[in-house]
Amino acid sequence: MYKLTVRLPPFAPDYSGACSALFELGGMIVIHDASGCTGNYTAYDEPRWYDSRSLIYCSGLREMDAIFGNDNKFIDEIANAAAEVKPNFICMLGSPVPMVIGSDFKGIAVEIENRTGIPAFGFATTGLQYYDKGAADAFLAIAKRFTTRAYKKEKNTINLLGATPLDFGTGSNVKDYRHEFEVRGFKVLATYAMDCDMEQIKKSSASSVNVVISASALPLAEYFSQIFNTPYVIGQPIGKRHSDKLCQLIEEAQQRGENQVFHVPRDHDANVLLIGEQVTMHSLRSCLYEDLDIATDIGCPFKLISHIASSSDFALPSEKSIINAVNSNKYTHVIADPLIQELIKKPLRFVPLPHVAVSSKVHWNNPPELAGEKVKTILRGVL
Repeated sequence: MYKLTVRLPPFAPDYSGACSALFELGGMIVIHDASGCTGNYTAYDEPRWYDSRSLIYCSGLREMDAIFGNDNKFIDEIANAAAEVKPNFICMLGSPVPMVIGSDFKGIAVEIENRTGIPAFGFATTGLQYYDKGAADAFLAIAKRFTTRAYKKEKNTINLLGATPLDFGTGSNVKDYRHEFEVRGFKVLATYAMDCDMEQIKKSSASSVNVVISASALPLAEYFSQIFNTPYVIGQPIGKRHSDKLCQLIEEAQQRGENQVFHVPRDHDANVLLIGEQVTMHSLRSCLYEDLDIATDIGCPFKLISHIASSSDFALPSEKSIINAVNSNKYTHVIADPLIQELIKKPLRFVPLPHVAVSSKVHWNNPPELAGEKVKTILRGVL
């Protein structure tokens, strides 16, 4: 019951994260459910759905199929559909009912691949974990299957890992990030997985460094590090000074062949609270420190990765924990998704930073601009 939400909507679940990570790669994605979870993803967690031709299917799971475990019907329908649309791959995702009956998605994937000859994946998503877990599993699976050749590394090239609208919206953020790196002398080979295709995925081992722009991509970055000896840096190019420092770390990673992580000095007198995805907030924290000498704490409702966490990073696993944090009398400013403002009972200054995984379509048409000096619009809110 500790995850009960009364005033906030449910955050984007794991199957939405996996769907979002794979959306643009030409695969056939099937959610095994009675239509509710598929409808939740397409209507509330996927801004691209309304003007795209991506292959997102619902299995149409019915009560008798669940009771008798009729997997053959599921497999036959997927195989027949795949024969028509000829996707790059097939991905099956779970929902709460398959979790309860113990559907073997990996086994189903093997059978489908044997029947169709098309690469197939199965993820036992449940809808009970958040989007970052599903996206992390999907990013890693697609790389293990398709990024298999070790291309010769190209100097001053990078991949941006972890791009989905659930974190960055459908605005210009990801393109602006590419621009910030390009004007500083780095060529972006692939952006997992927005504005990206399978050919770029296959050749992405040629990059000299990977840049992790969301926590969901850390397992993918570690895979590249282990298999292709590609070092990684964690961060987004937010603000001029922070972006310059981030690119310096990329250069060091390229020269040394070692992962590089930036840290912001801890200030026990921080009176600004950032709430959201950890890499975004960590980069914004650095920007506020470098440009305005403002100290911040970070509260994260999603995955906390130890690589960049400091003693001022803390988990916010429930609505109640968020309410306690924003009303603790410690902070004079809060930067978070606009829906968080409804939880604040104390007088303080609130700076809205829409996050699709939190507020869904309520705010996804007005994503914040964070790249480079565009972040000044947000910085003005804390001055």
